Amino acid sequence: MMNVAVATLIAGLVLASSLAQAASQAAEDDIFHSTNLLRISIEIPAEGMRALRQSQSGRNGQPKTKTQATVVEGGRVYTNATVQLKGFTTFQPIDGLPSLTLNFDSAASKQKFHGLEKISLNNSLQDATRLHEKLSRELFAAAGVPVPQADYAVVTLNGRELGLYVLAEGFDKEFLRRHFQRTDGNFYEGGILRDIDQPLQLSPGKNPTNHSGVQRLISASREPDADRRWRALEAALDMDRFLSMMAMETILCHSDSYSMNRNNYRLYHDPATDKMVFMPHGMDRVLGTHRSPLELPVVPPSLGLVARAVLSTPEGCRRHVERVGVLFTNIFQPDRLCRRVLEIDARIISAKTNRPTEQWFDQRPGREAAHDAENLCERISRRAAELRLQFQHVAELIAPVPNARFDSNGLARLEAWKPKLRLGQPEIMCEAEVQDGQPILHLRAPNGPLTAALHATVNVPLGNYRLRGQLKVIGAADATNFVSTTMLRYSTGRFDITRQHLNSWAIDFPFGVSEARTPDEIEFICEIRSDASEVWFDANSLRLVRERR
Repeated sequence: MMNVAVATLIAGLVLASSLAQAASQAAEDDIFHSTNLLRISIEIPAEGMRALRQSQSGRNGQPKTKTQATVVEGGRVYTNATVQLKGFTTFQPIDGLPSLTLNFDSAASKQKFHGLEKISLNNSLQDATRLHEKLSRELFAAAGVPVPQADYAVVTLNGRELGLYVLAEGFDKEFLRRHFQRTDGNFYEGGILRDIDQPLQLSPGKNPTNHSGVQRLISASREPDADRRWRALEAALDMDRFLSMMAMETILCHSDSYSMNRNNYRLYHDPATDKMVFMPHGMDRVLGTHRSPLELPVVPPSLGLVARAVLSTPEGCRRHVERVGVLFTNIFQPDRLCRRVLEIDARIISAKTNRPTEQWFDQRPGREAAHDAENLCERISRRAAELRLQFQHVAELIAPVPNARFDSNGLARLEAWKPKLRLGQPEIMCEAEVQDGQPILHLRAPNGPLTAALHATVNVPLGNYRLRGQLKVIGAADATNFVSTTMLRYSTGRFDITRQHLNSWAIDFPFGVSEARTPDEIEFICEIRSDASEVWFDANSLRLVRERR
């Protein structure tokens, strides 16, 4: 699989990682590579506390309240800093366990906190381990993707101890200087579940009314012809960084990302290249802790307009799979990553376990903070094993998904059923046969009772549908067979799963495809368990039925 382009990419990744590390080392006091935990004390006057108590999470699009604060850290006093509440799902009021944004130079010119104009203090309510953000950001940076750095701080607010927080570098001018030749471009924030074709929050650059870069990218993404769409995307988008971002989102199962959920991203119009650059954000739920399981496909379900546009071209899909392979091989190395996880956790374990604020966290059954690092290492290893399994069948990863072919009666057959790869599942022999003039699949388990999953994936256009018919699984006369079917709505349904256990083997699934997400990629799965070592699978009666409006 290695070629000149891949070798060049690897060299570029190594160089990018080295440059990023060198730049961070030059930062004042280098807080993101320190061995000590910062201790930050925030003092907000009574008037400011009253104002923040009225502040909302931004769910209604209203601007968040800002107020002045004094910040003390390491014997240094930062006056006239501004503070505001942040967060959406993790939003907490100021008297709870709030996430905060601190800006040090908005009211005091040129005041910086360890060389930074802005920092975020995240309560990590969706990640009791506090490990996901720092590790994930390090992996994105190693892949050459612009991403703010993260570390930790023990925080007190008006004398009330809040405990251990994740501290993240802000998306500000200092951040842009580390990653771009010019910092005078327009900088956009996607907001909550907001794609680039919806109103974006703007941090203006030199030409604040010129949004031609975003408009050009939207137009390129909507180009119906795949070849022309790919060329237009390459002209409007920093494709190399986008492919690396999307690949790392896939590797990390970051389902709350831009590519998979139109969430947690920033967008910069780089004046030096006249291209748009995506940057990831909000990585507190990764590696199987959100919607996507650890067996997430290498070509994942995508809601992001640009991600769908790239992956729906043959070249974009091929390059995405190749980029995932390169980053997996060279960066996502379980042994090395586990050593890093243990190193990070050793710094924070005492602050994490000996704080009263732990009551705020979702205490999962059986979870103990002492095992956080071990659990994360296990998930890293499991994800690596899943990726290795998928890359044993690269041709299947890049094969185009067929379109459903409806006849004049609005009926379409589900064809091309094949075994679904699953980690730890015994090898299944699968051969196509013909019985009574109809194609069926002959499944065999060489070493005992059969357990298998078969799947068929199709693109379905706008409309309302039903999947109807019967499944026949024929085994030995004295064997017990059990069959269930699952429908995965990979695009419109955002990882939703509809599962139906069959008693009569009669299927009737209603579903719809909206105009915003047509065509929609839908995967149907039939799971089979039999006492017999071989069965014959017949799905010839299954039909997609297009309902009339």
